[in-house]
Amino acid sequence: MNLSKSKFFLILCLGFILGIFLGQYLNYETMAVYAMVFIIVLTVGWHNKLAMVLGAAGLVILAGALRFKLDFAQNDIAQFYGQKAQVDGVVVSEPDIRSDKIYLTLGQVIINDQSVRSKLLLTVNRYPEYDYGQKLNFQSKIQEPKEYPDFSYKNYLSRFGIDAVAYMPNVSLAAGNFGNPVMRQVLEWKKTFVGRINEVLPDPQSSFLAGLLLGAKRQIPQTLTDQFNRTGTSHLVAISGFNITIIAWAMASMLTWLGMRKRLTFIVSICAIVFFVIMTGASASAIRAGIMAGLVLLALNVGRLSVAANALAFTAAVMLVFNPQILAFDVGFQLSFAALLGIIYLSPVLEKYFRWIPEFLRPYFLATLSAQIFTLPILLYNFGTLSIVALLPNILVLPLMPITMLFGFLTGALGLIWLKLSLPFAWVTWLMLAYVLKVIDLFARIPFAQFSWHINFMVLVIYYFGLAGVVYLYNSRSLQNLQFQVKLEHINELKK
Repeated sequence: MNLSKSKFFLILCLGFILGIFLGQYLNYETMAVYAMVFIIVLTVGWHNKLAMVLGAAGLVILAGALRFKLDFAQNDIAQFYGQKAQVDGVVVSEPDIRSDKIYLTLGQVIINDQSVRSKLLLTVNRYPEYDYGQKLNFQSKIQEPKEYPDFSYKNYLSRFGIDAVAYMPNVSLAAGNFGNPVMRQVLEWKKTFVGRINEVLPDPQSSFLAGLLLGAKRQIPQTLTDQFNRTGTSHLVAISGFNITIIAWAMASMLTWLGMRKRLTFIVSICAIVFFVIMTGASASAIRAGIMAGLVLLALNVGRLSVAANALAFTAAVMLVFNPQILAFDVGFQLSFAALLGIIYLSPVLEKYFRWIPEFLRPYFLATLSAQIFTLPILLYNFGTLSIVALLPNILVLPLMPITMLFGFLTGALGLIWLKLSLPFAWVTWLMLAYVLKVIDLFARIPFAQFSWHINFMVLVIYYFGLAGVVYLYNSRSLQNLQFQVKLEHINELKK
C-alpha cells in the first residue's frame, strides 16, 4: 500500500470529523466494542500498512465520537429546570437587539449561590439596553429550551454552550464592568464602524451593507429579508468564510492590478481579514470564518489542492476539538466549509465553461457559483425552500458583490479615520447597493418565486458523492494530460 504522510494525515483529520458526526448516534458500549476491535487490528497487523491505517483511523473516529458525547452531556444547569431561582450572571457576548426585545447571553452564572459552567439565555424588554460585560442580578424561572417537531431549539443553543433560558425578569445591575477589556474595545469599534456607515448611507442601503459586511442581519427590514428568501440571495448577508474570502480576494486582485507583488498582496489581504474579523465583533463564528478565509487564500497562493485539503481538514478538526457541536448544530459552519470547498475544487472544473466572462470578473463569478453549487443541498436539507428564480438574480448581482463589499468595507474603515474621506467611496457603494436591491426587488415580485422542497439526508449524501466524482474525474484527466505533455516534451527533446 503506497500512502504518503500527507494523505495519512488527511485520513486522520477526516476520521476525527467523521467521529464527531457519529457521536450523535453511538453509545458508550458500542464505542468500547469498536475500540477493542481497532486495537486488535493494530496489534495483529503491526507490520501491515493497510491494517495500521484502518486501526489508527478507527481509533481517531472513536476519539471524535467521544469528544462530542462528553461535550454534549456537559450540562450542569439542568438540575434547576422548572425552578424559580436567584441568578447572577455576566453578559459575555454582544447583546442581540430585536425590535421588541433583547437576548442576552450570560456566563459566569451563579444560581442560588451555586456556580455553573453552562450559559443562560436571558430575554428582556427592549429598554433599557444592556452592554457587554455588565453583571446582572434577577430572580426568574429557569427553563429548558424547547423542542419542536421540525426544530430543536435546545440543540441550536447548545452549540453556544447555552443550556437554559429565562424570560422577562426584573433585572438589577451590579457596579463595574466584568467583561474582557479587549473584547469591549472591539465591540466599541464595531459600533463605531456601523455608525459611520449609517451616517454616510441611507436606509435600506446602510442596513444591507451592515448585514453584507458584518452579518448584522437583525438591522435589515423584514420586507427586505423576505425578498432575499424569495430570490435565493439570503446568503449575501451571512457572515462566513466565503464572504470574508471574497473581500480579501477582491483586495488582493486590486493590489495585484496596481502592480504590488504577490507575496505582499497576500500579507495585506491577511491583515484585512484580521481587521474585518475585529470589525464584526470577533465572535467565535467570525474568527472561524476568518481562519477559513485565510486558509483559502493560502491554498490559492500555493496552488496545490493537496495543501488546501489538508489545511481545511486540519482547521475543521481543530475547531471541532474546541466546540464539537458546531458540526451537527451550526448550519453556518457547514455552509462555510462547503462554500470554501466549492471555491477550491469546483472553480477549476467550471472555468472552461465561463471563459466568455471578462477575465477581471471571472474569478469572483466562478467562486460564487461554485460555492452556490456546493451549499445547495445543505440549504434544502435544513430549510426546505427553493427559489425558482434564484439563478438570474444571482447572475446579475454576484459579479458585482466583491467590488461592492470592498468599497463598503473601505467606506466604513475610512470613516473611522475621517468621515469626509469616506464620502467618494460611499457614493460608489450606494450606487452598487441600489442596483443590487432593485434587482432583488424586481425578481421578488414574480409570482410563485419560491416553493418548498425538502430533501432527506440520503439525497444530500448522493449529491455530494456526485460532486466528489465530478471533481475526481476532472483532476484525474488533468493529471493524465499533464503526464502526457511531460512525455511529449521528453520525446521531442530526444528527437533533437
